[in-house]
Amino acid sequence: MNISPEFDEIRPFIDSEVPDAIEMLINNKDFEKIEPYLLPQKSHEENIKALRTIKTIADFQKKYSNPFLEYIISETSDGLTVSGIKDIKGKGHLFIANHRDIILDTAFLQLLLQQNGIPTTEITVGDNLMKNDLFKVLGKLNRVFTLKRDGTRIEMYNNFILHAKYINNVIRERNESLWIAQRDGRTKDGNDKTQQGLLKMILGDRRDIITALHELAIVPVAISYELEPCFKSKIKETYITETEGKYIKTENEDMHSVATSTVAPKGRIHIGFGNRLNTILNNFDQKELSNNEIINSFINEIDHQIYKNYKLWPYNYLAFDFLNNTTVYKHKYTNEDINNFNKYVEKSISEINGEKEKLKEIAYNIYANPVINKNKHANQ
Repeated sequence: MNISPEFDEIRPFIDSEVPDAIEMLINNKDFEKIEPYLLPQKSHEENIKALRTIKTIADFQKKYSNPFLEYIISETSDGLTVSGIKDIKGKGHLFIANHRDIILDTAFLQLLLQQNGIPTTEITVGDNLMKNDLFKVLGKLNRVFTLKRDGTRIEMYNNFILHAKYINNVIRERNESLWIAQRDGRTKDGNDKTQQGLLKMILGDRRDIITALHELAIVPVAISYELEPCFKSKIKETYITETEGKYIKTENEDMHSVATSTVAPKGRIHIGFGNRLNTILNNFDQKELSNNEIINSFINEIDHQIYKNYKLWPYNYLAFDFLNNTTVYKHKYTNEDINNFNKYVEKSISEINGEKEKLKEIAYNIYANPVINKNKHANQ
């Protein structure tokens, strides 16, 4: 594979680099901590020998990543379902998705793609998650492309252009697919919303926006967890942000969230693929609309498809009724659901310092906002 050296710092490993990457993995000081989870229950020596037979990214994903994800699904969830995937044809798509869990959102997507005979995508991850050497190697072995977020204004602008060039290289020149979240960081309040800056970053310095969006073949994707990942920490972060104006992460907080959400109960999980957005571009006239108007209309369509394909669960309907003091959705849940949800919320907020009614309102909003958004877009 011929990839420009300008992308070396941000791109995943390629097949020719896999043997060296495997050695980096084996020699990492933290490798034995993850070995029981990542690898089959064999001796350390047998695992090392088996790893050294891996020569391609696809082989690593098939033999190690997929079994690990299947184990997580079987042990921590009530199953993973999918809709719309039969309409995904070939490669060369940009999947823009809502973002609820740091790693599992896209990991489950990769598994579903492979199970349905579709090639995996490259995965966009912020450089804040690529500072741990072990995670960096594992990420690049699973096709992670790194977004560089820090630096001076000039460095950030140069990174902005570099990211756009790389995304276009993946999709337009190599005819591969790529996953990217609709916003920086996970949605904390259940209110999935695509950031305008995301589209601007993807487009880079392109001025022919309609043509550029056509070439990117964008498909919105919605992931829905019955039990919100890292629910307690999202309540806490939102509460501190609303009461103190800013939330400051502790060192290694993201890595702790990855570990916590991996083993936490998830309930049912659903991934819904939307329609490729090229069709709506035919309704745009670049002579009549400004670039910002085109981008905003396109963002609205991404959000519409994510809300449309979001799967609502009993706790979503319960939270809406609790928050609005109604029983409009009482046919969507049982008395057992009510009791379980009350215990779930009370347990989650009991360990957070703060005004309990405010914490409870935040908790309800996390689950109710998907209902509100889906209703707003139901007839569009």
